[in-house]
Amino acid sequence: MEASFVLPCKWCTHLQGLLLTASFLTCCHLPATAQITIELVPPHVIEGENVLIRVNNMPENLTTLAWFRGMRIKSPQIGQYTLATNVTVLGPGHSGRETLYSNGSLQIYNVTQEDVGFYSLRIMNKHAQIVSITSIYLNVYSSLWTCEHPSPHAKLTIESVPPSISEGGSVLLLVKNLPQNLLSLFWYKGVIAVKKFELARHIKATNSSVPGPAHTGRETVYNNGSLLLQEVMQNDTGFYTLRTMSTDLKDEVAHVQLFMDTSLSTCYQLSQVKIESLPQKVAIGKSVLLLVHNLPEDFQAFFWYKSAYRRDTYKIAEYSRAMDATIMGSAYSLREFIYNNGSMLIIDVTEDDAGFFMLEILRKDFKIEKAHIQLHVNSFVPNSKDSGSTASLSIESVPPSIAEGESVLLLVHNLPKNLLSLFWYKGVIAEEKSELIQHIIATSSSLPGPAHSGRETVYSNGSLLLQRVMHNDTGFYTLRTMSTDLKDEIAHVQLQLDTSTCCNRLSSDQLIIEPVPWNIAVGKSVLLLVCNVPEDVQTFFWYKSVYRTDIFKIAEYSRAMESTIWGLAHSGREMVYTNGSLLIQNVTEHDTGLYMLEILHKDFKLERAHVQVHVNTPVSWPFVRVTDTTVRVQSSVVFTCFSADPGVSIRWLFNKQSLHLTERMTLSPSKCQLSIDPVRREDAGKYQCEVSNPVSSKSSLPVCLSVMEE
Repeated sequence: MEASFVLPCKWCTHLQGLLLTASFLTCCHLPATAQITIELVPPHVIEGENVLIRVNNMPENLTTLAWFRGMRIKSPQIGQYTLATNVTVLGPGHSGRETLYSNGSLQIYNVTQEDVGFYSLRIMNKHAQIVSITSIYLNVYSSLWTCEHPSPHAKLTIESVPPSISEGGSVLLLVKNLPQNLLSLFWYKGVIAVKKFELARHIKATNSSVPGPAHTGRETVYNNGSLLLQEVMQNDTGFYTLRTMSTDLKDEVAHVQLFMDTSLSTCYQLSQVKIESLPQKVAIGKSVLLLVHNLPEDFQAFFWYKSAYRRDTYKIAEYSRAMDATIMGSAYSLREFIYNNGSMLIIDVTEDDAGFFMLEILRKDFKIEKAHIQLHVNSFVPNSKDSGSTASLSIESVPPSIAEGESVLLLVHNLPKNLLSLFWYKGVIAEEKSELIQHIIATSSSLPGPAHSGRETVYSNGSLLLQRVMHNDTGFYTLRTMSTDLKDEIAHVQLQLDTSTCCNRLSSDQLIIEPVPWNIAVGKSVLLLVCNVPEDVQTFFWYKSVYRTDIFKIAEYSRAMESTIWGLAHSGREMVYTNGSLLIQNVTEHDTGLYMLEILHKDFKLERAHVQVHVNTPVSWPFVRVTDTTVRVQSSVVFTCFSADPGVSIRWLFNKQSLHLTERMTLSPSKCQLSIDPVRREDAGKYQCEVSNPVSSKSSLPVCLSVMEE
């Protein structure tokens, strides 16, 4: 709600949505004549934007107007404007970002959280009398408030410090955004993460490092994942790869290129083939030259690939020296130009061009030499545009639970664009014996794995269809993707049979854990209910991981002793019951993930079960912006829903009812934008957006659309 107040008068106590939307104090008894009012344009402002505090119904006989921070005229003055002299005098409350206009309005540029609060306008007449003091409250929303959200998890990156070095110096490959639930990490020399190129590995649980086959004695790994390389030599230049493994079995890979500090880019001490990106970072729509240095004089042919691998499906071009001819490959996009010195020009660069390129050179003695380059593409993604490119891999069970004998689709969302292959596994661990099926993108073919039952079918979009579901099919399924830039990504989904209760109806004696409730809000409690506990149990072990590691042990319960021994991962919020169930109180976002229960039988056999805990933060109040509140028939209008919460579902309301979409209405992929084109009279009314997640939902204040005839 937006209103203003004029002194003197009795104040209303109505203050709706304070700190949830830009709010105003309002006067109770306004006279019939037009009164001075103030409004925010736009009504809701986000950090970094500009806002205009617009004044309406300015009196004609005024001489001076002044803006203050706060609600008292003794508050710090932003500035004072005198109409007769057309002079503005700035006050101590001026930050350098405010502009006063002759119509009384105040513009604030690049707003920050420090700008939150009341702003007061004092107007004086020619008799030096105060005509009115009008105030308004400005609330600045965090920059998290967007129409679209990137992945909530920051991307693993590496920075070379310094960016280039001279021979004999030292360089730190600084790691940023390590996973919070890190289990171990591995450093490799080159772009391929294979054992023979392993420099060192670091195990977080023991805070220890183990050198690998490629370790030279000059590498040191720190506990933050960074790698120090001392006494750098020419052979040390090139790519380095970091692979991280988390407790939830997710792998993440990042690369960095080490450069030698040279005065001329074409001057190298050795004849090693190198590729230089000019510029090093290219903007979308621009051109980039992949400049080749030290191309061997005796080459027969060279080949360019949009990949770190040699595969025909990723071949861009092949150049033959004898024929002086270029043959374009499957990955040629009509934007690449090949030069006879080996270099390649890419014009009209897109986001899909980011990643690894490989140059392969065939010499006269038929020896092959390879060089790699990583292309960095910068893109600007506005807040209110769709940008699903950074969304994380996820799986949805459709339907969420099924009856025995039916079929279920494990629907995959946000597959990598540069996908090479994908693998499905039964269980939470991606190991060969549990592999159901793999799919190779290049050949569009699938190969069954050791765990394939004949009832699984994988589709080209990565989704897995499981037919004639049996009770033994319940549990976790794991999807692992591999991209052309050698990045692995892992996602899990749990398959459930449709039953009214967990423990009372199971016909099998399989150990199962059910979270109650399935989705938990931050600050609430969750019970990890254990079903079908064997009678001959000696001991229960709970781990905040899928591995049996002491550092992730929450608790150990002995039935004989009827006692609990707490582990290193115990937070003080867990309780273990005699039936093996685990209660977690006052849950936080850090409690999200996979848990393992390990049972020790009297015959000393071990049995394990896993469960995934989903923790959600209740959503914040959203708000709606509209391109214009008053539009003409046959024109167009766009509504945008802004929310601070990632991963929410969005629903549009019209006059407090669910909006019925017509052929004139278009929703963006995430539904955060509603476009109407062309507008009709019946579109006039109040529009709201409702955001929700599995534990909460909230609706915005209504925005009223008026429609006028042409």
